[in-house]
Amino acid sequence: MRYRYSIYHLALLLFIAAAGGIGAWQAHSVSRLLEQNRADETLNELAQVQAFRAQDLLSDAEHVLEAFAAHFAASDYVSAAEFRKFASILLPERRDVYAVHWAPLITADARESYERSLAARGLAPLGIFELDLPALSPVVAAGRPFYFPVTYSEPMERNRAAFGLDIVPRFNGKHGPVEMARQGKSYTSYAFPIVQDENGPLGVALFQPVETQTRGDGERELRGFLMLLLRPEISLTERLEPNRSQPYHMRLLDLSGESPFQIYPRSEQSWPSGPEYSYPLVLGERQWQIDIAFDNEPSSSAVPALVSSLVLLLTLVIIVALGRSFRQSSELLAANSKLSQLANSDPLTGLANRRRIEERAAEVFALEARSDSFSAVCVIDLDNFKEVNDSFGHQRGDRLLIELAELFRRYIRGGDVAARTGGDEFVLLMPQLRSLNDVTGMLDRLIESMNMTVEGLDKTQWVSASIGVALSEAGCRDFETLQQRADRAMYAAKRAGKNRYLIWSSELSQQTG
Repeated sequence: MRYRYSIYHLALLLFIAAAGGIGAWQAHSVSRLLEQNRADETLNELAQVQAFRAQDLLSDAEHVLEAFAAHFAASDYVSAAEFRKFASILLPERRDVYAVHWAPLITADARESYERSLAARGLAPLGIFELDLPALSPVVAAGRPFYFPVTYSEPMERNRAAFGLDIVPRFNGKHGPVEMARQGKSYTSYAFPIVQDENGPLGVALFQPVETQTRGDGERELRGFLMLLLRPEISLTERLEPNRSQPYHMRLLDLSGESPFQIYPRSEQSWPSGPEYSYPLVLGERQWQIDIAFDNEPSSSAVPALVSSLVLLLTLVIIVALGRSFRQSSELLAANSKLSQLANSDPLTGLANRRRIEERAAEVFALEARSDSFSAVCVIDLDNFKEVNDSFGHQRGDRLLIELAELFRRYIRGGDVAARTGGDEFVLLMPQLRSLNDVTGMLDRLIESMNMTVEGLDKTQWVSASIGVALSEAGCRDFETLQQRADRAMYAAKRAGKNRYLIWSSELSQQTG
């Protein structure tokens, strides 16, 4: 009997061992597969987020060029000073936009007088010139019926060498800028070395034709080209926020030609052996591709191997292994969720959003309680913004909001926070103030700069700002309360005639009810 039980126990042990081995092997395989799938999904999402951001940067460059085109369409003549002022609003700290050129159509008959005008400005010693390719050496432009020489260029100092350059011959062809303009379309070039910095990152030229109505029958004539010179390498390396949790490498390809052309990096570099993902990008009519490769394969957990070795604790090990695997999956999901919540800025203007300014206000007021400084909360509302949208369309209204955001960046101090909290409503937080002059001086400049007109082909709309201000004090360091006070002061400013600011006080509160 004992022998028979021994055989039974041995058989049972062997069965448990076999079952445990099979279970451990299955648990190992399933756990490893789950880890690999989850890691692949996470890396894919990280790469996809960067690709979406890269596309947003390219689209942003197109929007900048569209804004310049709208500026030219609104006037029969744009002076160099007006061009420079408009560029100073749209191009601060935009190193990826190397230049924005205005190249009007100059006929052969007008060439001599045009070259004299450039010489009078101390520009273009060769007059109208073109580039001898591939050496990129400037040569006097050959005779032809018309030219498109660079006449305005911003930023001007680093683009002096481009004045007088006929920008069209380099890209002539069946689908060149002139032919595309005849079809009413813009043109985007291939990547090329730029004459101003031929050894630097490659540039891509975005051409936007500017037309003028010549007769009452509606026929339009080409007036010239606006050209934005974009350097995509700088967009990717300096403006695209890196993901520091998982190092990666990027490669940018132009797929529009007969064979792929590598835009970035300009020279061949070692490529990582980890997971690689590719996503399409679009700039104008050109089809690009961004490749994102991670440095290493995601490290696998030791849990599957541990499970397979602990046969005698099969059930416990499987529970622990699966629990740990699921916990890791949950942590990865939590990390992904956190990534999606990191967006603290308004997508249209790039200013802070409501969440960010509330977080910053909490930090400011906590520090303010231990100092003798105070803060100002300003609610800014555009006067006649609805009329701009109604008269010129929401796209023009959006461009106006972007222009105002650039004004805020120019005038606010380093520690101030400007946020867009509604359609045309902005909130400004000014911490660590010592005197009321710190507030009023800046607001005076802001009121003056925001007093402008928006012009169309046959319409003009005046736009200004009404600003309400609330100052923190020992008894009130609550952001919501201060925002409500500033909001009431803003409406009081509107009732008082708009285009002004008012500072909240108890007397003002009694007057407004």
